[in-house]
Amino acid sequence: MVRPTMLLLCALGANAATTYPFAYTDCGIEVNISAAPTKVVTMNQGVTEFMLAMGLQAHMIGTAYLDDSIWPRYATQYNAIPVLASGYPTDAMIMAVNADFIMANYNSAFSEKPRSATNPRGIFTNATVGPCDGENSDYFPAGSNTTMSYGRCRPQLHAAGIGTWLERTYCEDSALQPSVATEQTVYDAVSQLGDIFNVPEVAAQLNAEIALDFQIAKLAVQSSGHALTAILLDGVGCSGDSDKFFVGAGAGSVNLILTSAGLTNLFSHLPGSYKCVNASMIVDANPDVLVIVEASWDSAINKIDYMHNNSAFCNAPFVQKADYIKIPFSASALGPRNGAAALDLVSAAIHVTTGATTMNFQSGVEFFDPNVLVSRTAGLLCPLALTDMSYSGVSSSPPPPAPAPPASESTLEDWAIAVIIVFAVLFGVVVVVLSWVIVRERTGAPLFTSKLVDVTSATSKDNI
Repeated sequence: MVRPTMLLLCALGANAATTYPFAYTDCGIEVNISAAPTKVVTMNQGVTEFMLAMGLQAHMIGTAYLDDSIWPRYATQYNAIPVLASGYPTDAMIMAVNADFIMANYNSAFSEKPRSATNPRGIFTNATVGPCDGENSDYFPAGSNTTMSYGRCRPQLHAAGIGTWLERTYCEDSALQPSVATEQTVYDAVSQLGDIFNVPEVAAQLNAEIALDFQIAKLAVQSSGHALTAILLDGVGCSGDSDKFFVGAGAGSVNLILTSAGLTNLFSHLPGSYKCVNASMIVDANPDVLVIVEASWDSAINKIDYMHNNSAFCNAPFVQKADYIKIPFSASALGPRNGAAALDLVSAAIHVTTGATTMNFQSGVEFFDPNVLVSRTAGLLCPLALTDMSYSGVSSSPPPPAPAPPASESTLEDWAIAVIIVFAVLFGVVVVVLSWVIVRERTGAPLFTSKLVDVTSATSKDNI
């Protein structure tokens, strides 16, 4: 039997082996490398997991910026790689490990420091590769050609002999980002990394595994008969307004994961990957489920605390029923666990809305313990009750008695009825035969006399 992953592997295909020097285009920038990188620094968790998923840990000299727990299936490999910083490392840290390649999910990983006279943030200073200005730093001819608010330093890193790769949904110029991230966006990223490191077959296999997860998620949605709406809540407070909410919009990996899980993203009409909205917009949208991001710097439970202590949310059905799902920030970024996250979102969404028991594919997506939510919100403006949650196992009223089966219909399965009939017929046959034998015995004409004599005689001859 041909495995589904092998069928998908053939469908997706593998690129030819890489010949170096190798040139590729990434976010409108042409990058040239003379060999497969061997001293890679990964600046974000998504690209770290991409490298580990492709078995390229031996090429990694350092990692940074862990958003939450590393995917458990890669924990052993991850723990053997130096962590340069809990957030972004400084340019001095990167240069100290003699990096020959830098990878990132977000373009901020390549920002100049300081970004402006009033913004001291950033990474690369004039002491290393700065200043970072000019073509493909301040403006991108392949994109909008608009001057950016601050420079990114990829051209300067290339000039210093350090290659780069940036995930496309966060290209520096939004005009170079895909209008909508799709499954193909994931496959293209994996394939390009396979080319850079000359592991095209590994890339094709990983793509097949991710594709299979997406495929199973779609089938699970179809078979469940559920059509649910969702909003992804990333954070409370944005654009300097503490009363606004940072939610998933229609262009990035967040929308990809929601839609792949069969959920309708109620803010998919908004441009970009994320947008700031008011509480009233979330309440009026009234999602079936609220998918809440869990991050090391901002826990999902803190966002729940905020909503349940805000009167604007008290009458919202999804709040009253605690139709919440937790998703790790790392699973919401483009990475190898996107397919598994979609699978778990399907399961979790069905569970919290219906109470049905579901499977867990260990992507980190999960629902909350109802008892914890009740305890957590007990003293807040919008307290929860177990009886209001479909997945608490506590009903608001005793279940009605089961209706009696109609008198004219059997409560047994057809096969059971057939078995009973067969045994009844056999029993009847046995009774008739035994009765006939007894009658023959009593009338002096036993049925087996002559045969028994023959058997005895034959047995005696055999013993001589």
